[in-house]
Amino acid sequence: MANQNYNDEMIKKDSNNKIFIIIVCLFIFIIMVIGVSMATFTYTKENKSINTISTGNVYLNYTEDTNGINITNAYPMSDEVGKTLTNEEQFFDFTVEAKISGDVVANYEVSAEKEASSTLNNDEVKLYLEKKVNNSYQEVMAPKNFTPLKESTDLGTMAGAMLLDTGTLSKSSTVSYRLRMWVADTTVLDNLEKSFGVRVSIKAKVDLSE
Repeated sequence: MANQNYNDEMIKKDSNNKIFIIIVCLFIFIIMVIGVSMATFTYTKENKSINTISTGNVYLNYTEDTNGINITNAYPMSDEVGKTLTNEEQFFDFTVEAKISGDVVANYEVSAEKEASSTLNNDEVKLYLEKKVNNSYQEVMAPKNFTPLKESTDLGTMAGAMLLDTGTLSKSSTVSYRLRMWVADTTVLDNLEKSFGVRVSIKAKVDLSE
């Protein structure tokens, strides 16, 4: 009789262990599904770096060639002059590359984040963005004062940053940008020691559930 009770106890214990293992496996599977269905990518510009994030069948790569743009001891200039600046310290080139399998697409945003050390006012600077098309740069954002977002976007661009461009990436695609910045010609400077700096940020989301 004691033997029978012992066997029953062992069978019950084994059954409970199996149920526990099944529950744990289901929980892990649910977490994996949620994690793959919505992948979020965030890139913030750093000096001469290549930032790569990949998950599942999605690969995004963000590369920049310079250290961004910082205006220091600069004179005001017209938009016509600012749009043609060629000095390496007066423009910022960066590239967003995507390698995506299947029919999914990545929605992305390009934004400029103001450096905390900036002393020029937002309306005293102009930003100008171009995109490379067929080996030449074309305007995608006309000269515009730094205009911070009042609220964060769904893709993750934070309030306080300036939204420069939006787009989608699919399959194997590359988008190259050039950003210029200068002191607006309406600015009256009491001294030339004022400065303004921005860092470029790329935010993207890929919905893999489709």
